[in-house]
Amino acid sequence: MKTLKTLTKLFVLTLLVSSCDSNTYDEISGTVANPTYTKNIKPIFDSKCVSCHYNGNTSGLSSFSNYTETKQGVADGSVLYYIDTLGTMPKNSSKLSNETIKIIYKWKANGYPEN
Repeated sequence: MKTLKTLTKLFVLTLLVSSCDSNTYDEISGTVANPTYTKNIKPIFDSKCVSCHYNGNTSGLSSFSNYTETKQGVADGSVLYYIDTLGTMPKNSSKLSNETIKIIYKWKANGYPEN
């Protein structure tokens, strides 16, 4: 009887562990239908870009510290060129997932909504 209880507990524990679904932001981000700068784009750029691309940097890099600068970089094509076409940005961080890049494309296609 003790063995049966132990096996039952083990089975239930196995079911619980295997049924957990863990998605990272990058895995689910492409599902955002109407991304906005404040809710979706700013967190991406804050975590992946502004450590190098900040206001007042002396290296001559473009700044993506605010809505206007970020919009300009995406609108002129440079941001998407470096992160998607070349895949060379961000340099000091892990590459952006395809799902995260899709959010930036959706933001552009939707006219760069701010809020």
